Amino acid sequence: MKRNILAVGTMVLGLMTALPASAAKADRRQVNQQERIVRGAKSGELTGREAVRMERQHRAIQRDIREARSDDGHLDAHERARIQREQNQLSRRIQRQKHDGQSR
Repeated sequence: MKRNILAVGTMVLGLMTALPASAAKADRRQVNQQERIVRGAKSGELTGREAVRMERQHRAIQRDIREARSDDGHLDAHERARIQREQNQLSRRIQRQKHDGQSR
């Protein structure tokens, strides 16, 4: 299971890092959060179940970004604010889960 998580994480990370240098802030933040999830799973700070849950939430945000851009290719201020709130929530969840002291 851990191998599957790392494989998916590596694949997503590879695709995300292939973005152009002018990638939007939301995209760069998604890459950073994906790296945090992968590192947490690899180091044992996240259990397999926690990592899977974080991956699912990460994909949901990715889907929201993609859907928000589907109409004109850009995020308006309202969409950016909503996505930033979602990213803030996920970031806090990652931090809490990595430091919750559960045995791995």
